Amino acid sequence: MTLGTVTKLVTSFGSHWGRVRPYGDKRELFFNPGSLVKPADFAAIREGQEVEFEEEADHVNGAHAINMRGHNNEN
Repeated sequence: MTLGTVTKLVTSFGSHWGRVRPYGDKRELFFNPGSLVKPADFAAIREGQEVEFEEEADHVNGAHAINMRGHNNEN
């Protein structure tokens, strides 16, 4: 698992997504409710929160976070 910080969170007009920056990296990875281990926990995620996740890449969407949860099983 990789540790990082939530840098952006969008929850308006039916949109629910965000960006997470892995520690020691300048990239930001996309995530949405489906990226979380428990999608219902998306409402508990906050900007600046430390999270752990895995990175997945595909040729269409590029790199994004999967299996994300609050660090130390917070979420």
